Amino acid sequence: MIRGITLRLDDAIGFIINNTGRNLTLLLNKKFSQYGITTEQWTLLKRLDEQDGINIKELTQRVGKDQGNVTRILELLEKGGLVKRTPNPADKRSSLVFLTEEGKGITENLIPIDEELHRNALNGLSEEDLTVFKKVISKINENIKKELEK
Repeated sequence: MIRGITLRLDDAIGFIINNTGRNLTLLLNKKFSQYGITTEQWTLLKRLDEQDGINIKELTQRVGKDQGNVTRILELLEKGGLVKRTPNPADKRSSLVFLTEEGKGITENLIPIDEELHRNALNGLSEEDLTVFKKVISKINENIKKELEK
Protein backbone atom coordinates (compact mmCIF):
# COMPACT_ATOMS: atom_id res chain seq x y z
CA MET A 1 0.00 0.00 0.00
CA ILE A 2 1.11 3.52 -0.77
CA ARG A 3 -0.69 6.38 0.97
CA GLY A 4 -3.65 4.18 1.88
CA ILE A 5 -4.29 2.64 -1.54
CA THR A 6 -3.47 -0.80 -2.85
CA LEU A 7 -0.73 -0.57 -5.46
CA ARG A 8 -1.61 -2.07 -8.82
CA LEU A 9 1.30 -3.63 -10.68
CA ASP A 10 0.90 -1.15 -13.55
CA ASP A 11 1.36 1.69 -11.04
CA ALA A 12 4.46 0.22 -9.38
CA ILE A 13 7.51 2.37 -10.03
CA GLY A 14 9.78 -0.67 -10.39
CA PHE A 15 7.45 -2.22 -12.96
CA ILE A 16 7.27 1.02 -14.95
CA ILE A 17 11.04 1.57 -14.83
CA ASN A 18 11.75 -2.07 -15.72
CA ASN A 19 9.34 -2.07 -18.68
CA THR A 20 10.74 1.19 -19.98
CA GLY A 21 14.32 -0.01 -19.60
CA ARG A 22 13.53 -3.33 -21.27
CA ASN A 23 11.86 -1.59 -24.21
CA LEU A 24 14.77 0.81 -24.58
CA THR A 25 17.18 -2.14 -24.50
CA LEU A 26 15.14 -4.03 -27.11
CA LEU A 27 15.14 -1.00 -29.40
CA LEU A 28 18.87 -0.35 -28.96
CA ASN A 29 19.64 -4.01 -29.64
CA LYS A 30 17.48 -3.86 -32.78
CA LYS A 31 19.24 -0.71 -34.02
CA PHE A 32 22.74 -1.97 -33.15
CA SER A 33 22.27 -5.53 -34.45
CA GLN A 34 23.57 -4.63 -37.92
CA TYR A 35 26.87 -3.76 -36.22
CA GLY A 36 26.91 -6.92 -34.08
CA ILE A 37 26.89 -4.86 -30.87
CA THR A 38 24.65 -5.45 -27.85
CA THR A 39 23.55 -2.82 -25.35
CA GLU A 40 25.89 -4.34 -22.75
CA GLN A 41 28.81 -3.96 -25.15
CA TRP A 42 27.62 -0.46 -26.08
CA THR A 43 27.73 0.59 -22.43
CA LEU A 44 31.44 -0.21 -22.27
CA LEU A 45 32.24 1.26 -25.69
CA LYS A 46 30.42 4.49 -24.82
CA ARG A 47 32.18 4.82 -21.45
CA LEU A 48 35.55 4.26 -23.13
CA ASP A 49 34.62 6.86 -25.75
CA GLU A 50 33.98 9.28 -22.88
CA GLN A 51 37.26 8.36 -21.14
CA ASP A 52 39.66 6.00 -22.83
CA GLY A 53 42.47 4.24 -21.01
CA ILE A 54 40.87 3.52 -17.65
CA ASN A 55 41.37 0.42 -15.54
CA ILE A 56 38.81 -2.35 -15.36
CA LYS A 57 37.84 -1.55 -11.77
CA GLU A 58 37.02 2.05 -12.68
CA LEU A 59 35.19 0.96 -15.84
CA THR A 60 33.18 -1.50 -13.74
CA GLN A 61 32.12 1.28 -11.37
CA ARG A 62 31.26 3.65 -14.20
CA VAL A 63 28.96 1.18 -15.95
CA GLY A 64 27.37 -0.18 -12.76
CA LYS A 65 28.07 -3.83 -13.50
CA ASP A 66 30.02 -6.45 -11.60
CA GLN A 67 33.64 -6.99 -12.54
CA GLY A 68 33.11 -10.53 -13.83
CA ASN A 69 30.45 -9.32 -16.25
CA VAL A 70 32.64 -6.43 -17.44
CA THR A 71 35.61 -8.76 -17.92
CA ARG A 72 33.45 -11.15 -19.99
CA ILE A 73 32.16 -8.31 -22.19
CA LEU A 74 35.68 -6.93 -22.60
CA GLU A 75 36.90 -10.34 -23.75
CA LEU A 76 34.24 -10.37 -26.48
CA LEU A 77 35.07 -6.80 -27.52
CA GLU A 78 38.79 -7.63 -27.52
CA LYS A 79 38.21 -10.72 -29.70
CA GLY A 80 36.25 -8.48 -32.06
CA GLY A 81 39.16 -6.06 -32.26
CA LEU A 82 37.22 -3.18 -30.69
CA VAL A 83 39.21 -2.78 -27.46
CA LYS A 84 42.67 -3.61 -26.23
CA ARG A 85 44.03 -4.06 -22.75
CA THR A 86 47.52 -2.96 -21.85
CA PRO A 87 49.43 -3.29 -18.58
CA ASN A 88 48.90 -0.38 -16.23
CA PRO A 89 52.29 1.28 -15.72
CA ALA A 90 51.11 2.65 -12.34
CA ASP A 91 49.89 -0.74 -11.07
CA LYS A 92 51.27 -3.97 -12.54
CA ARG A 93 48.30 -5.93 -11.11
CA SER A 94 45.81 -4.14 -13.36
CA SER A 95 45.41 -3.25 -16.99
CA LEU A 96 44.09 -0.23 -18.84
CA VAL A 97 41.39 -0.55 -21.47
CA PHE A 98 41.49 1.40 -24.73
CA LEU A 99 39.31 1.59 -27.80
CA THR A 100 41.12 0.40 -30.92
CA GLU A 101 40.80 2.35 -34.16
CA GLU A 102 38.09 -0.10 -35.19
CA GLY A 103 36.38 0.42 -31.83
CA LYS A 104 36.50 4.19 -32.28
CA GLY A 105 35.03 3.82 -35.76
CA ILE A 106 32.12 1.65 -34.69
CA THR A 107 31.45 3.94 -31.73
CA GLU A 108 31.34 6.94 -34.08
CA ASN A 109 28.77 5.05 -36.19
CA LEU A 110 26.65 4.10 -33.18
CA ILE A 111 26.57 7.48 -31.40
CA PRO A 112 24.17 9.10 -33.92
CA ILE A 113 21.90 6.03 -33.77
CA ASP A 114 21.88 6.21 -29.96
CA GLU A 115 21.23 9.96 -30.01
CA GLU A 116 18.35 9.62 -32.49
CA LEU A 117 16.80 6.83 -30.45
CA HIS A 118 16.94 8.97 -27.31
CA ARG A 119 15.54 12.00 -29.14
CA ASN A 120 12.60 9.86 -30.27
CA ALA A 121 12.11 8.40 -26.79
CA LEU A 122 12.09 11.89 -25.25
CA ASN A 123 9.80 13.36 -27.91
CA GLY A 124 7.26 15.73 -26.38
CA LEU A 125 9.18 16.23 -23.13
CA SER A 126 10.49 19.68 -22.22
CA GLU A 127 13.87 20.41 -20.68
CA GLU A 128 12.00 21.06 -17.43
CA ASP A 129 10.32 17.63 -17.69
CA LEU A 130 13.71 15.99 -18.15
CA THR A 131 15.24 17.91 -15.24
CA VAL A 132 12.40 16.85 -12.96
CA PHE A 133 12.56 13.25 -14.23
CA LYS A 134 16.31 13.02 -13.57
CA LYS A 135 15.87 14.50 -10.10
CA VAL A 136 13.03 12.11 -9.25
CA ILE A 137 14.74 9.00 -10.61
CA SER A 138 17.97 9.95 -8.80
CA LYS A 139 16.06 10.32 -5.52
CA ILE A 140 14.38 6.95 -6.01
CA ASN A 141 17.79 5.38 -6.70
CA GLU A 142 19.25 7.07 -3.62
CA ASN A 143 16.40 5.72 -1.46
CA ILE A 144 16.89 2.22 -2.83
CA LYS A 145 20.64 2.35 -2.13
CA LYS A 146 19.92 3.38 1.48
CA GLU A 147 17.60 0.39 1.85
CA LEU A 148 20.23 -1.93 0.39
CA GLU A 149 22.78 -0.71 2.92
CA LYS A 150 20.54 -1.64 5.88
